[in-house]
Amino acid sequence: MRSSGGSGLCQFPKISGNDNNGIGHDPLYSVRRKLTKAFRAARSGETRLLIEETLQILGPIQKKESNLSAVPDAKQRPEVCPEYWGDVRGDKVYVEDVYKTVNCDRIPLEDLVEVLLYADSCTDGKYLVDRIRVVYPNIHIHLALGAKSVEKACKELRNVRVYTHQKDNGAMWLRLSRFSTKKYVLVGRNMVDFTHYTDIDRMLRVINSLGVDVVGGAVRLEPEGRWYAGCYQSTIRNFTLRIHPGHDQSTQSCAYCDYIASPFVIRRSLFQAAMKDSLLSGPPAFVRMFMDSIQGTGDQTVRTVACVDVLFHVAGQVYGSRSYGIAETPKSGWVELAKQLVLNRIVLPGNIDHQWTCDEVDIKCETYKTAGVILPGCCIEELASCLKGFLALADEHNVSNFLVSGTLLGTVKIYGGFLPWERDADLVWDAYKFRVVGGPIKTKLQEVYSCELGPLEYKTKFGLDIKACSRITNNSCIYHPLRSKSWRIELYGDPIITANRLWGLKNTTKVNLNGMWVTSPPNPGRYVRHAYGDNILGHIQHWLDYGLSTGWDRYTNVEAAQYMPCPPRYVRYSCLRGNYLPHGNIQFQDFPL
Repeated sequence: MRSSGGSGLCQFPKISGNDNNGIGHDPLYSVRRKLTKAFRAARSGETRLLIEETLQILGPIQKKESNLSAVPDAKQRPEVCPEYWGDVRGDKVYVEDVYKTVNCDRIPLEDLVEVLLYADSCTDGKYLVDRIRVVYPNIHIHLALGAKSVEKACKELRNVRVYTHQKDNGAMWLRLSRFSTKKYVLVGRNMVDFTHYTDIDRMLRVINSLGVDVVGGAVRLEPEGRWYAGCYQSTIRNFTLRIHPGHDQSTQSCAYCDYIASPFVIRRSLFQAAMKDSLLSGPPAFVRMFMDSIQGTGDQTVRTVACVDVLFHVAGQVYGSRSYGIAETPKSGWVELAKQLVLNRIVLPGNIDHQWTCDEVDIKCETYKTAGVILPGCCIEELASCLKGFLALADEHNVSNFLVSGTLLGTVKIYGGFLPWERDADLVWDAYKFRVVGGPIKTKLQEVYSCELGPLEYKTKFGLDIKACSRITNNSCIYHPLRSKSWRIELYGDPIITANRLWGLKNTTKVNLNGMWVTSPPNPGRYVRHAYGDNILGHIQHWLDYGLSTGWDRYTNVEAAQYMPCPPRYVRYSCLRGNYLPHGNIQFQDFPL
């Protein structure tokens, strides 16, 4: 039948959370986080109110018991001392020293944290080290240099280990962390200056009090002085990664983030697990690290905050490519990440929209023609390009045609789209025009659209006698397959073009197919309801996925049910079950949820 149809596989590293708190993380935190995202996505006022009431019942983000508030263990010194909020009236001019630290017997900072740095030259590296020494004179530093040799000035740096001929990529940061021996590392990516505003004690205090894994802060571009909060949220849907600035939750002046732009403090062992397979450079290396945590399982296994009072001094425009944030990183810098995460599109702040063909990001469309799995957008674009090519040429050569079966169903169900689990496309054309279709249209399909029109097949004993065929058949007389690299399009030559039955109207009905208005039966909604039963707006996968022999079998006239199980080898966000509801079409549209 004209059907109604649905390796780029990715393995995420297993990353365990904060071992200070035995995470697995607090289930209530995960519940609250998911409800907060649901609140942001909800379009119904009643739904938003119900979610808000539930959030109020849950109360503030559940905090793990802080080892700052617990009864001190005589055998174990704390990592940081508690702080308290003093009287702001005592520092009304600068408002800098209102928070005070309680004196206590703590583990020395230099026994807990080492700093990882990169600089293009010894001059830049020495300047940064000297600036750090003003605030933290005894902390150990690992300095990677882009230079091929170590100048005398860098050899003489106290308590600094220098590595030359390095590239600023994920592998370099991982290598630096492996030379470290302390519990935590400050990953100083893009850091070019240092002041007391980069408060390492504050970051350690947040790790201990909130039970989070990664603590960063705001960034200030040097020398411009532009300040950014540097906290971002992310979604992956329909093989599209979207990263946008802002936060949904905060506590203790720290915002919970999916990705942060700043340097950060992290447990060394966790950083090594998270970065273990990254050869990417610049922001994509760290986007990969943070995305693995969230997108690999659907739950955030590494909890990240950016505290707005902690300030990092990072590279501005004078530093060239080192100044690139996620929006400034060129499309070429993202393609390897797209391959690793199995994406064909990345949308970034500032209306930056990077898109790739399936070939460019090594996505094999045949891999996704599987029960329980959604098709990548680039696969649908390949199908659309070939089908729309035929439609454009048919219009040019005055060959009547109209959409049928699953392709028509897609335009009704998805509003201008293809079914996300499509297996082919279906079109009826005027069989009397077989010479035009097999001649100039066939030639142009190959030359312009890289689509191959297959040999003509007879569907009746009358061959090319279309008039004779029209007297006895209720179906097609002839047929052409049309193929692109990954798709087969069914082109049925019919003697009667039912779309031309106008019932007194002036023009045929047209539906939107991937941005192109194309002819359909007079009442497309009635056509597909009569063809498939009374659940045409519900989502039921292709008949092949159910092991049926034909699309005429009555498998669609059923109540909405769960999608079929997703094979375990697929990335989580390619699975229909658990990501998409069995009804509603906005979830499949280009909508930044």
